[in-house]
Amino acid sequence: MDKKMEMARYAFQNVALYQKKWQKVSWIGEMAGRGNWQDLPCLEKKDMVFAGGDAISAEYMGKYATEGLLRTHTSGTSGIYMNTYWEKRDYLTSLLPLWMERWKAAKIHPKDKVCFFNSILPYDADNLEEENALIFSKSNMTERRLREIYGMMQDFSPKWLLLHPSMAMLLCDLVENSGLLPLPSLQYIEVTGEMFLFSQKKRLEKVFSCVVKSHYGSMEVSTIGYEEDSGLYRLLESSTYLEILDDTGEAVEDNVEGNIYVTSLHNHAMPIIRYGLGDKGKIIKKYYREKEVRYLQLCKARKNDQLFLPDGHILSPDGLLKPVERISVAEETSVLQFRAVQEEKDRIRLHVILDSEYEKEVFIEQYMGLLESRYKNGIRYEFTFQEEQMLPDRMTGKLGWFESKCNAE
Repeated sequence: MDKKMEMARYAFQNVALYQKKWQKVSWIGEMAGRGNWQDLPCLEKKDMVFAGGDAISAEYMGKYATEGLLRTHTSGTSGIYMNTYWEKRDYLTSLLPLWMERWKAAKIHPKDKVCFFNSILPYDADNLEEENALIFSKSNMTERRLREIYGMMQDFSPKWLLLHPSMAMLLCDLVENSGLLPLPSLQYIEVTGEMFLFSQKKRLEKVFSCVVKSHYGSMEVSTIGYEEDSGLYRLLESSTYLEILDDTGEAVEDNVEGNIYVTSLHNHAMPIIRYGLGDKGKIIKKYYREKEVRYLQLCKARKNDQLFLPDGHILSPDGLLKPVERISVAEETSVLQFRAVQEEKDRIRLHVILDSEYEKEVFIEQYMGLLESRYKNGIRYEFTFQEEQMLPDRMTGKLGWFESKCNAE
């Protein structure tokens, strides 16, 4: 029996949520590992949220009741906040493939000093030091506070940082504009959780003179994929099983974009089986060390992100980002940050932060020249060039690159 099927059977035997959800799947209760994976109904985030304790394995209910499990929470970028629970040994096991990649990339060890940010810390603390980690709260993020945080980082001497791209750009801005020195101890920066431009990667490498990699994961299943090149994530298949499904729940072929569903191969306390992350992407197969492996190419828009056109058509907003990506690759560090807001069906405002050497008029001309015609029909584009970094959301700690204030009506 393969690992994902083994986890599905465990979930059915021990978790009330799956017993209710899968009661019509005739083969799931049998001990023999024969069955069609596609027969198992998928779960969405709301299913897990409303399940409450029914999502916890009966085997771990005692630890759940006495707060003996590791508890994390999703950031709420989908509009839904959810607590997730892990048994500590399972969680550490799920991270092993990621630690191997970190070691290969920059000789990063689990005991090395690290700094990262959380949306909120216990007792509303501003910072917290735990073993080899210095953790900062994202609340009340002002320039003065960011300077204080950077000073604490300098004293702490971390070997690596774990950041959302928007927070990484704030640190870049601080170092570049204030005359502060890069962290001499720093060897590695890992970014996760948001859209990450090639220009942002190059800027981080230039400012901090270290290895910069992107990781794709989620609190629900831990690690999923690790950046190789050209925005592709090599899937860490021993930790998480990932599949791409269409809007009816059917699997799509390789190289076809669809919705991302994941299965944790290690979380027994709160099993995650065929669970929709709300992200979109496609599977691309490539050879890695003489073996064909699966890579994930993420779509920059989430499942529910939609661009509503004046004529009633609906497009993925990804087309708004493509000119920026092409400009970023050609000019390297020209576009420092980008955000698109659909104010009305016929009006889109683009918030842009440019490198000081890149002229605004040149960017507008290049952007509009690279924008596909279907994104231009009947739409007026307004450009707002900002000097200061766009701050992450106070609640989620993230910064979404696209927002629509319209609907289909």
